[in-house]
Amino acid sequence: MFIEVGCIVAGIPLGLALRKRPSIVHAVDRLTMWAIYGLLFLLGVSLGTNADLFSQLGSIGLRAAIISLCCLMGSALAAWALDRFILKGKLDAR
Repeated sequence: MFIEVGCIVAGIPLGLALRKRPSIVHAVDRLTMWAIYGLLFLLGVSLGTNADLFSQLGSIGLRAAIISLCCLMGSALAAWALDRFILKGKLDAR
């Protein structure tokens, strides 16, 4: 943990000193994106090899479908309430 905090503390003044150099900023930006891609790939591999996840896939899918439907109904209800009570029907297509 001290190494991570040390990298953050050292990176702040280094980033401030090098922020005027577009080539370095571009290189760090590309390295950051590739690091994110690598972490996402490793997360996918980790999830893909998880036997517990596959054994519960049916119940997870059912919960996801229920949550999605509740979110959809909540959004539709909020849009209806916004139009009816706040906008007072000003968005009606005439």
